[in-house]
Amino acid sequence: MDAALYSTIWVALALFTLAEAGKRRVSQHRAVPAWAWPAWLSGAGLCTVHIALAFAGRHGWSHEAAVRETARQTAAVYGINWGGGVYVNYCFVAAWWIEAWWWRVYPSSYFGRRRAINWALRAFYFLIIVNAVIVFASVPRRALGVVLVGALLLVWIWRPGPGADSPALDRLRPENGNPRPGAPSAILRQREAERALSGHGGGRRWI
Repeated sequence: MDAALYSTIWVALALFTLAEAGKRRVSQHRAVPAWAWPAWLSGAGLCTVHIALAFAGRHGWSHEAAVRETARQTAAVYGINWGGGVYVNYCFVAAWWIEAWWWRVYPSSYFGRRRAINWALRAFYFLIIVNAVIVFASVPRRALGVVLVGALLLVWIWRPGPGADSPALDRLRPENGNPRPGAPSAILRQREAERALSGHGGGRRWI
């Protein structure tokens, strides 16, 4: 039971990080890889399985027992006898599933959402993940937790430039040799490309 309990959440969070890396291709004005959404969905599914295993094996399917145990662990780490972390975990997995639905059904809206929403969700996820894999993790697992958190931060913070196959760069290239300098179409194409590369074009707000 312990092996399944811990492996499900570690693999789920690894898939979370992998999917976040796939999403970041939008900041390069490239298509999101086909594997990104299945990775996100699989991570959400494994996180749900982890919660079910914890309730079955550790709490006897008792919500009250889960709250008491969470309060005990929180008191041991933070000195506060508070069991509300159970509800925070519910919100965490619910947000994960809602994002999976949003991404799949309304991808343009999902990737065009405001940066403030994006970073608010990232801050929430980060808080939960750090507590799960570092603060409340056993000492042998904390090193792995540091690696996972570091990888996630790198995915979120690293700002790669557009690749050679970027559509934004394609718009800077002439269609038929060298267009006449100052031609309206060339100027418009260059302005569009500059806006896309700067992150202000076409609703591409994802970073």
